[in-house]
Amino acid sequence: MTLEMVNELGEVRGVVVKDRQPIERAQPLHTGESVPFFSLVDTADYWLASLLTVDSSHQTVSLPELLTRGPIVVSFYCPCWGGYARPFLTELTKMATEIRAKGGQMVVFTNENPKFLAKHTDLSAMLLAYDADKSVARRFGVYSETDPIWDRVSGISEEVFIPAVYVIDRFRKIQYHFLDENFEGFTHQAEVLAAVEQ
Repeated sequence: MTLEMVNELGEVRGVVVKDRQPIERAQPLHTGESVPFFSLVDTADYWLASLLTVDSSHQTVSLPELLTRGPIVVSFYCPCWGGYARPFLTELTKMATEIRAKGGQMVVFTNENPKFLAKHTDLSAMLLAYDADKSVARRFGVYSETDPIWDRVSGISEEVFIPAVYVIDRFRKIQYHFLDENFEGFTHQAEVLAAVEQ
């Protein structure tokens, strides 16, 4: 579509405006659904998220392998959530220690290189995986290019994940999910820990 714009000098010029892509709403997974396959590749500096089983010289851990060790808590984290980000990561870090004590494991997918995040907090109790192309987040339904968070939440100007926490059992079923599409705050630690114990 072409629009005619008049500037302050009265000059008329044409401006081509691209049509907006149709919105495909993010559709996060919920309790009772099966989670998609993913694997984590150890790059020596950090874990890299992948949707494939990677055959390489790097150590790889797949979702089925992780589930043989006990339940998994999967979360998605973006440092660019502004004031929401630091408290959310703090709660995940605290929970990771408790989850490990209950025989589970936490995997956190992030859109920022984990070696930079490790400088800001102790992440030793969890696996932090770099979802560089947001492929795992897309498969979990917590990210969509056509349904950006910045369209709905003030103060966010980058493409980010929906804050989410999932408890997954050994059959790859979601036993509990938390989604914070309105960025109201994560206050459901007790429910997550109870789901891990089941």
